[in-house]
Amino acid sequence: MLKGGILIWLLAGVLSNPPKRVERAFAPPPAPAERFRVTTRNVPAARIAGVVMPARQQAKGTIFICHGWGARKELMYGWEWVRGQLGWNVVVFDFREHGQSSHSPRLCTLGFHEIWDVKAVVDYAEERGLAKPYVICGYSLGASVGLRWAAHDARVSGVLAVSPYRNGMLGSRQFVRSWLGIDPHGTGWTNGYVRMLRAVDLPTDVTRRNDLRLWIVAAEHDVFPVADQRAILDASPSPAALKRFFVIPGANHGTTWRWQGDARVPSHDRIIRDFLSESERGRK
Repeated sequence: MLKGGILIWLLAGVLSNPPKRVERAFAPPPAPAERFRVTTRNVPAARIAGVVMPARQQAKGTIFICHGWGARKELMYGWEWVRGQLGWNVVVFDFREHGQSSHSPRLCTLGFHEIWDVKAVVDYAEERGLAKPYVICGYSLGASVGLRWAAHDARVSGVLAVSPYRNGMLGSRQFVRSWLGIDPHGTGWTNGYVRMLRAVDLPTDVTRRNDLRLWIVAAEHDVFPVADQRAILDASPSPAALKRFFVIPGANHGTTWRWQGDARVPSHDRIIRDFLSESERGRK
């Protein structure tokens, strides 16, 4: 029988190692669009592939879309309506070990190294002169990584985080519990990889900014408990006017985007519209 710590490491590794890259014929991004590649400045460096979909009129700002674990930027092309209807530049990209970004034998670190992927893309946008404010919207992995980087980068004025995990190590356990129906408690495994996962701690990270607009969307039946996501928001020292929390009734981790809204909770797309509208007003 495997020792508990080794079991956790193996299960966390399964969680954080996306399926092997399969290059199939994805549809090209909606025109006009600009493909780009940038190299991160951390060690280990990664080559990040992305696409800029410019606003169809004078841009009101730029939104960076951060995908979830095992996903890729092509699945985010549906955000094209944001540039057409709302007038924002939309930037999508693949995290390292995903999509067309660089792949290696290393495991995804759930936000320890991946924050540098976000930084490289934001740097590129600034070098290109893309309109500000800069905001991030992320899902699951992307929510936690995007928020973690925003806590370090004053260029990012706001984050809409959909189903973030509170902590990388805790999140891996919660995912395994949901996936396999077992509760993999640890017994002191201390290798470097697990230390990296434990260092990804969102309540700690968000304390760095008291000016960050932070909206969190949680599913009622989320893999990552609503209480954990509330704890991230509560840890932020930003004023109450900059913070909102939505719980999507009846939804699970992968279905929040389908929510059409009711008298209590706005639709998924309405939340996006309101977030961008308030981000624009906050910049003026």
